[in-house]
Amino acid sequence: MNYDYSLSSPVPGLRFCSVNTEKNFKVAVISARFALPLTGDIAARALLPFLLKRTCKKYPTLTAMNRRLAALYGAMLSAGVNKIGEAQVITFSITSLEDRFALDGENIASDLTDLLLDVLFDPNLTDGAFAEEDIEREKRLLIERIESELNEKRYYALKRCTEIMCENELYALDRYGKIEDIQTIDAARLKKAWNEMLSNAVVFVSAVGSMNAELIRCRFEQRFDKIDRSRINDIHTEFITTPYETHRVKEELPVKQGKLVIGYRAGMTYADDNDAAIKVMADMFGGGVYSKLFTNVREKMSLCYYCSAGFNAAKGLIIVQSGIENENEQKAIDAITDQLNDMKKGNFTAEDLDASLKGLTNLIGSVSDTPESIDRWYANQMLDSEIETPAEYAARIGAITREQVIAAALMVEQDTIYMLAGTLTEEEESDED
Repeated sequence: MNYDYSLSSPVPGLRFCSVNTEKNFKVAVISARFALPLTGDIAARALLPFLLKRTCKKYPTLTAMNRRLAALYGAMLSAGVNKIGEAQVITFSITSLEDRFALDGENIASDLTDLLLDVLFDPNLTDGAFAEEDIEREKRLLIERIESELNEKRYYALKRCTEIMCENELYALDRYGKIEDIQTIDAARLKKAWNEMLSNAVVFVSAVGSMNAELIRCRFEQRFDKIDRSRINDIHTEFITTPYETHRVKEELPVKQGKLVIGYRAGMTYADDNDAAIKVMADMFGGGVYSKLFTNVREKMSLCYYCSAGFNAAKGLIIVQSGIENENEQKAIDAITDQLNDMKKGNFTAEDLDASLKGLTNLIGSVSDTPESIDRWYANQMLDSEIETPAEYAARIGAITREQVIAAALMVEQDTIYMLAGTLTEEEESDED
């Protein structure tokens, strides 16, 4: 199902997107995202959402905040940090019951908006500063979050491959910053990061549901009208069409299963440069159970426990991830390379292409299944010049031809091969997943 959306720019550097879901869901979502370049004090900005979401001036304790959320029909307030290309994106989102289910005609969306704005604009400050004990708690939790991700070896291998591949690009930087930078965060740095977020970020606010979108837009406009937005960051992602040089790196850790990650440049010069054709090509290469990597490298050749390819249009990368035995490293590399060469030669059938087109269009169609996924769909385009609905993108995908897939494959060049070799024997236990 495709939902109508509207887009406006009530203040400089802010886009407001409302999606009317025609009363098909029981919950509504309101979110605000702040995009800043992956430069400057990344660590302090990464700490902000986790600190801000806990309390605010109006609800200065965790207990008071939880009581307010409970009163709003069990609303959920979440926050996080991610990357879109070479931008650090700070996200705040609040979800609760649709207005039409409220008792006594309550305007839940209005109250949700006010609470989200209180969190963003009126934090719990003492003498103009964040409390030291709150800062220290969030620093510890953020470091633990980073360490837990690195302990998941599949993620660790992916991260190391992209760091090596993009070592001279901002994309190599972690969305949370460095642990040593987090450890030195103080109240002054956090206050500066908060001001920077409100003043300089590219902002995307979305409202998904059947609520009064105009009311929400006006509330955000009123708050931002009080902020100096004259120096909004220019966010630009560097696209490398061909590798400067090829890398091959091997590291060892005490795990049982080896992790092979191969990074490719997709030949893109900007985010929507041939993106639909590359998406289909990458999906046929390693996106589903019908793909070449799954049917050949994993199933027929039994060279790996898993083998898949993912496409990052915001940076122009295709990344292959595989879990293998150490001794199968070169065999797996050769087999993966052969499958890509087959794509370049057009060694695939009409049925292969059709399976991919159907699989992708079904996946895109599922975006409309929940308000949360609808919210993410539009927010992921916050830095794009044009916004595309799921139906519009599915139509572009469905129109991709065999010739376009081959042309896209011919643009792909190998950049980095990263192997995380395991040192544990079969008898030794591993803490990996």
